[in-house]
Amino acid sequence: MPCILRLPEDVASRIAAGEVIERPSSVLKELIENSLDAGASRIDVEAEEAGKKLLRVRDDGCGMDEDDCRAAFERHATSKIASIEDLDTLATFGFRGEALYSIAAVARVSLISCRPKAKNGSRVEAEGGKILSLKPAPPSQGTTVEVRDLFFNVPARRKFLRSEATEKAQIARTVEDAALANPRTAFSLRTGPRTVLEYSAERGGDDAQCLRSRLGEVLGTDFVKLLLHAEAKESGVRIQAFLSPVSELVASRQLQFFFINRRPVSCRALQQALYRAYEPFRAKDRHPAAAIFVEIPAEEVDVNVHPQKREVRFRSERALYEALTRTFSAALLKSKGLPSLMRPWAAGQPSVILPAEAGTQEESSGRHIQSDRHPGESRDPAGASSVHEPLHAQEFSLRQGARSHSHLRWLGQIERTYLVFEAEGGLLVMDQHAAQERVFFERHLARLKEGGSQPQRLMLPIPVSLPASSVERLLERQERLRAAGFEVERFGRGVQVTAAPEFFEKAADVEELIHRAMDHFLSPGTAKADARYDAAATMACKAAVKAHDPLGEKEALRLARDLFDCEDLSCCPHGRPTMMGLDREELARRFKRSGAPPL
Repeated sequence: MPCILRLPEDVASRIAAGEVIERPSSVLKELIENSLDAGASRIDVEAEEAGKKLLRVRDDGCGMDEDDCRAAFERHATSKIASIEDLDTLATFGFRGEALYSIAAVARVSLISCRPKAKNGSRVEAEGGKILSLKPAPPSQGTTVEVRDLFFNVPARRKFLRSEATEKAQIARTVEDAALANPRTAFSLRTGPRTVLEYSAERGGDDAQCLRSRLGEVLGTDFVKLLLHAEAKESGVRIQAFLSPVSELVASRQLQFFFINRRPVSCRALQQALYRAYEPFRAKDRHPAAAIFVEIPAEEVDVNVHPQKREVRFRSERALYEALTRTFSAALLKSKGLPSLMRPWAAGQPSVILPAEAGTQEESSGRHIQSDRHPGESRDPAGASSVHEPLHAQEFSLRQGARSHSHLRWLGQIERTYLVFEAEGGLLVMDQHAAQERVFFERHLARLKEGGSQPQRLMLPIPVSLPASSVERLLERQERLRAAGFEVERFGRGVQVTAAPEFFEKAADVEELIHRAMDHFLSPGTAKADARYDAAATMACKAAVKAHDPLGEKEALRLARDLFDCEDLSCCPHGRPTMMGLDREELARRFKRSGAPPL
């Protein structure tokens, strides 16, 4: 017997379908792309049981005649390309001719289509990769595709589908992506008896106005009003972007959308350029909301590197990255002045972030330019710098001196932000906001873990605008929010918070917590404690003393003692250090003494 056997046709077709059809949203993506390629001005989607039982897509595009309806279910049958050279100039979404073939291999499919002004339409029934019937249908322009019982003949694949809420969220995100990329096309999504999404076609205005209007439908009008518009065109590449101002960053990465030639993609170059532009302004736990649209010549991008066409490859990725960074940075710097970043030991040698218009190519991308060594810096015989990084206080004896409360002496406040103490003959510098944030955080977290923060009903529920794709995931994990003292329910296209812990006093704080929770919940390995952690961290940050608040000696000493009683005194809950210091031996070494003077 030979070792290599030719697979039966039905087995081969199901394996091939697995490359294209991963879940119901994969089916929907392929069908929406076909509708857009057919010139549809409206696309209506219906789903039952998150698309596993039924997924119906109806459009008013150009339709097909009887022969095309039959040929559409054959493998690699397409109207988009005729030769290998056509792949270099693709202007359509679907082109491989695998969509309907792959869907029909793992589902029961019905297709009804009709050309404009034709006397009759055509109806095709297919199942398990075979056409069962082809017969006339009533004349109604456009195409309707019904996909039933997805993976009915591949039970192993069906078993690996996620929960209904997760699959619904994926379907909603697929419609959102298509709607954002095609603002002049109307979309609707109905799941069961409810219409989840309804986007009207944008008729008037230029491209930027249409995109902003559609963004308002997806993300919320009030939120989109805050977004900056960035636009550039160079070397045949056109960039349109809508970005968060640096003062309006959010706690979630889920409000980022990337498109190449109107195709939603997962693109590392685009995301890296986005975060590079925000680097001087962004805290670790804050993220920009962004919708980025790039139009690039077809011959400069390869969309055929992934079976589902979610990933793309560029001929000149570095040039695109730099163009994106320049565009984003210019918009941000125009709305926000440059920060001054200086090394603490080199007052005359600041780090400089050059604006996009100035300097060399490296400088214009926002690189930090620093001198390697301060002019007065000495070096040890091995050549290592004698300027050491600041030490955390718990790494030396200052902690013990402060814990005893007898050797901690208040020296003063720098810029009404940093508290300076002497402890055990050393120097301790404390960030007053980060320190108090850590103190409040541990107190709040302990209360939440002990169940001491039961949800308090709100007199007026707090609405939170979220994309429909995030609403389903959030509602599925309500138990995690309830553990943190929150109760959430569906409200319109978003959610509303009906109960919150008693120490949440501002609606903005509650809304921020929901965004942070959304980011955590999208990770399958997230522990239930995450919602409690974020709730405590948010409360602590809002309640803690701020930079530039004046503190007296008694307040400063009390804060220092409270911090040293914490379980972890090294940093605030967001990762910023609470303090740094120099012990007496290090001070002596810096002044080239043979040893620390005796106390």
